[in-house]
Amino acid sequence: MIKAVVIDDEKDARFLLKNILQTNYASDIEVVGEGDDVISGIEVIEKHQPDLVFLDIQMPQGTGFDLLEKLDKINFEVVFITAYNNYAVKAFQCSAFGYLMKPIKSTELDNVIQNLKEKIDQLKEESDKRLKVLIDNFSEEGKIKKIIISNTEGFKIVELSNIFYLEGDRNYTNFILKENRKITVSKTLGEYEDLLSDHGFFRTHQSYLANLTHVKEYLKGDGGSVVMKNGDILKVSRHKKQDFVKQFI
Repeated sequence: MIKAVVIDDEKDARFLLKNILQTNYASDIEVVGEGDDVISGIEVIEKHQPDLVFLDIQMPQGTGFDLLEKLDKINFEVVFITAYNNYAVKAFQCSAFGYLMKPIKSTELDNVIQNLKEKIDQLKEESDKRLKVLIDNFSEEGKIKKIIISNTEGFKIVELSNIFYLEGDRNYTNFILKENRKITVSKTLGEYEDLLSDHGFFRTHQSYLANLTHVKEYLKGDGGSVVMKNGDILKVSRHKKQDFVKQFI
């Protein structure tokens, strides 16, 4: 049984979420407590030691991030609840287990719960470190500095500045890093394009997502090609050429 707490300053929102959980997931999740701000949220977490926290972002006397920073140890999973679909959502994708947009849709909640049931034992060991990375990321005015790269061996925390480029390979993505390192993950390149396109990365080709800070040279051609600082050459699609050049002039 997964122990959960709900922390949200809106009483109706707490009631709705608890009702959905108790109606549809009673055999999997038990809501053991609730809070309505940072202080009461910390108290309920320390009292019940939950496996899962549904955490609102905007609350009185602080945010959900403030709450996490005040805890000595984070040994639970967090699903953020937010009414704001802005840059913060991209940060959530780096580190948090999931997020739910208000008003909460049952299909989105179901996806979160099903994934949680499958992975909670493994993720519980990793959550403290991952969420501290999230706090670091979010504190820089929404600028993502690090990314969690998960694979069959576990996960690695990688500075964006250490990534030369990403290479798509069907349903997999290869991270090409400094010091000739490569990490392969079972996510598509498109997923990382959505996450990193606002943070200095550009999709030059259907197979490549380049870190613009590591571009050394552009070579003209039908679409052209990019020489990266590590010496690798990436293709540039003809229809991407104009937008790519605009990044530098």
